[in-house]
Amino acid sequence: MNDLDLKKLNVADRLIREIGAEFGLDFMEQEFDVIPARKMLEILAYRLPVNYSHWSFGRDYEIERTKYQHGFGVPYEVVFNSDPARAYLMETNPLPVQVLVMAHVYAHNDFMKNNKHFQITRRDMITSASEASQRFRRYEEDYGREAVEKLIDAGMAIEWNIDPEELIRPETEAETRDRLYGWSGKLPAEGSFDDMLPKKKSVSLEEKRKLRRKTPPEPTMDILKYVIENSPLLSFEWQKDVLSTIRGQALYFLPYRRTKIMNEGWATFWHEKIMNRLFAEGFLSADEHGYYNLYNSRVKAHSPRTINPYLLGSALFNNIEMRWNTGRFGPLYESCSDAEEKENWDLHLGKGREKIMEVRRTHMDWFFIDEFLTREVVDELELYVYQEADRGSHIELKVKETDWKKIKQLMVQSLMNWGIPRILVMDGNYRNSSQLYLKHEFEGMPLDDEYCKKTLQHIYSLWGRPVYLETFNPETSRCVVYSVDQDGAPRVLRDE
Repeated sequence: MNDLDLKKLNVADRLIREIGAEFGLDFMEQEFDVIPARKMLEILAYRLPVNYSHWSFGRDYEIERTKYQHGFGVPYEVVFNSDPARAYLMETNPLPVQVLVMAHVYAHNDFMKNNKHFQITRRDMITSASEASQRFRRYEEDYGREAVEKLIDAGMAIEWNIDPEELIRPETEAETRDRLYGWSGKLPAEGSFDDMLPKKKSVSLEEKRKLRRKTPPEPTMDILKYVIENSPLLSFEWQKDVLSTIRGQALYFLPYRRTKIMNEGWATFWHEKIMNRLFAEGFLSADEHGYYNLYNSRVKAHSPRTINPYLLGSALFNNIEMRWNTGRFGPLYESCSDAEEKENWDLHLGKGREKIMEVRRTHMDWFFIDEFLTREVVDELELYVYQEADRGSHIELKVKETDWKKIKQLMVQSLMNWGIPRILVMDGNYRNSSQLYLKHEFEGMPLDDEYCKKTLQHIYSLWGRPVYLETFNPETSRCVVYSVDQDGAPRVLRDE
C-alpha cells in the first residue's frame, strides 16, 4: 500500500466517523494497523495479537494458512473490544475493500460499545494476554514445558464451561449460602414492601452443618472456576494462574460467541449504508464500485451448508427496520386476514431506526433469532435444511425441510448456551470423599461419546479424584453415568 492510499484511508476514516455519527452510531476511539497476511493469520490462530504458546494455536495457524493460500478464507480484518478499539487490516486488500472494511469495523465498534453483553468484559485483554505470555514462558522454564502444556490442554477442554452471568453478579460461596439460607447476622433494612418479599426458610442447626459442608452450595455451570477454587490437586499458584488466564480469555470472547450473527449482521448492515454514501458523494470512483460489489457479494454469499452470519444478520436488521417503519408487527397486523392489505400494510410509524438501535443494545443471537426470524426472511435467504445425495460424479444438495417454524426452532436450539452443552457441578464432595459429580442438562442434543470421555479425562487431571458425569441417552431413554478415576480410562458406570 503506497503513501497516496494511506492518505486516502485517513480521509476515509474521518468521513466514515462523520457519516456513522449522522446515522446515530456511537463509537469508542478507533485505532487501525495495516499488517501483512502472515501476521493476520497469526492473530486469527492465536486469538489475540500476542498470546501464550500452545500447540493448538500452531495447528490453527496451519489451517488458516492453507485456507488462505487456496482462496477459501480471506481475512479482511480483525477487530478487538478494547478501549480504544483495535483493528487490523490486511495490507493486500485493494483500496475500496480497505474502506469497506473500515466502515465494517466502525459498526463493530458501535456494537461492542453499546451491546449489553460486551459491557461487562475487560477492555485491556490485549495487554493482559501479552503479560500472560511472558509469565507462561517463565512457568515452562521453572516447571517444564510438558507440565504447562498438559495444564493448558485440560483448561482449554473446559474453557467454555463457564457462567456468562459471573461478571454481572460475582458471588463468593459464603455470599451464596447467605442468599440461599439467610445465615447473615446483619439485619436487612426494613422497607414498605417487606411483606411482599419471600420469607427466608428456617434452618435447623443440624441442617446448617450439612449445608455448610455442601459444595457447591447450589449447582454451578462454571466448571472451570469451581475447579480452580476447589480442586484437591491444584496446590500451586502458577497452576491457578494458567487456568484463570484461560478462563479470563474465554469470558472476554464469550460475547463474540453469543452475538456472532447480530454483530456481523450489524456491521454489514451499516457498512453498506456508509459505502453507498461514500460513492454518492464521489469519494470512491465507479471502477472502485466494481471492486466493492465483488467483495461485498462474497461477504454475503449464501451457503446451503452453513449459516452466513453476515447475510442473515443484515437481512434481519433490514427486516426489523422495515417492519417497525411500516407497523408490520403486533396483534393488529397479525390478525389481518386480507393478503393484499397485508402486502401493502404501511402505518408510516417511522420507528425502524429506533427499534434496531434498541435491539442492538439488548439482544444476543439466541433471542434475536427467536424473536425476529420470520417466514419472509427464511424464504428470501433460502434458509432451508439441505441433505447431501451422492450421485457418484458429484454431491447433490436437495432441500429437506422448508417449514420456517421448524427451521427457526432448530436454529434457536443450536444457539442455546452458545452451542455448548449445559453441564452443572452438582457435588464437589460426592460420597463425602472429594469426588466430583457433574450433570448434563439434556436439552434435546446428546453428548458426543468420544469427546465426552476425553474431556472427563482432562477434568480428572485437574481434580485428582474420581469424576462422574450424569447424562441422558435419547436412543435408550435411559440415564447414563460416566466415570473416570486413577486408571485414567473413562467408562460407563451406570445405564439405567
